[in-house]
Amino acid sequence: MSDLAFHVRQFVPDCQDGDEMAARCGLLTARDYAARLRGSAVSNIAYDHAIAAHEMAGEFVFADAPLDRLKLATAYCRNMVQAALIADNMALLGAIDA
Repeated sequence: MSDLAFHVRQFVPDCQDGDEMAARCGLLTARDYAARLRGSAVSNIAYDHAIAAHEMAGEFVFADAPLDRLKLATAYCRNMVQAALIADNMALLGAIDA
């Protein structure tokens, strides 16, 4: 069992292996990336995206939610983390205001 799966099992003991576990582990990963971005974001846009991803991941990762919602939340969080990274790169390049 991976470290992330261990954490999921602690709070959602009846989590099914497979897609549900993958979605919850994906949410934990996105939450961790978002937390790091919150502390290092150069631009306000990136910071806002990181906060949105962190909050959404925190809301769903251990929630009693159906698989389809977990998958949507995971996709949202991954995309927001990616958007935050892109916004920061754009700010560093001077393409947008920091």
